[in-house]
Formats: sequence, structure tokens, C-alpha cells
Amino acid sequence: EGEFLIEETFGMQKGVGGGNFLILAEDAEAALAAAEAAVDAMTNQPGVILPFPGGVVRSGSKVGSRRYKGMVATTNDPFAPTLRAMTKSQVPEGVNSVLEIVLDGTDAPSIEAAMRLGIPAACRPGGRTITAGNYGGKLGPHHFHLRRIMSDVA
Repeated sequence: EGEFLIEETFGMQKGVGGGNFLILAEDAEAALAAAEAAVDAMTNQPGVILPFPGGVVRSGSKVGSRRYKGMVATTNDPFAPTLRAMTKSQVPEGVNSVLEIVLDGTDAPSIEAAMRLGIPAACRPGGRTITAGNYGGKLGPHHFHLRRIMSDVA
């Protein structure tokens, strides 16, 4: 039982995908608090959407698979704390939770503006590191370098 509602008409336009940052935290509670604060800070940014439910992805995904050639996306195992012993991990000691925020937008400057709001908001107690996924250029032509994006933020 239920009802499914959708707009009768809607528009679309070309956009830019691939904006992302990872929140590495001591525990799940700290990571979630940081991610929620970042999402709240970016939610009303014009020209940007956070395409995942609640704006947050657990450990994120990466393009392709090491084992299964037909897989389009798989777990970003270098940033999965529970896989630390089974893969070449990029998760530092003391980090037990990693959440990713993915941003898509009408253009790269809109995504960068949202990141300038979200990253400082994510800097909360229990957080250890903010970094970004780099997928070897497989996400497309746009690259969002955090140091450059954040260089003019006080």
C-alpha cells in the first residue's frame, strides 16, 4: 500500500560530478556528527546536490574492481577501516570510521563553493583527517584539489 508521487514535468541540464571529501574520525558517532554538520552547511548551496541519502556514503566507493572486471563501482577498500588488515590501507591508526560526502553540481565553481562551506563544518571533536578520493582520473575531467579549494578559507 502506498502512493508514489513525482513531478509531472521537470528539467535537466549538463552538470559536473565527482566532488567529494572523506571524513576520517575516531568513531562512528564523531564521523556522523561531522558529516551531518557538513551536509547542513552545504544543503542550500545553489547549483549543488548531495546525491546520496542524507548526503553521506559509508567509506565511499571507487571506480571499478580489483577482482571483478564487470563491476562498475566497489567499496573504496583503502578507506574502509574494517578492511585495514586485508588491503593496502590509507586509514591511519586511531581512525575507526570513514564517511564520504559526494557533491554534484551545475559547474565546478558551485561544487568548490559548497566544499568551502562543508569542510570547515566537518571539523569537529573526534575528527582526525579530511581528505578526498582520487580515482586516477576515472571519474571524469574535473578534479577537486582540497588544498587549492581551501587555500582562501580563513
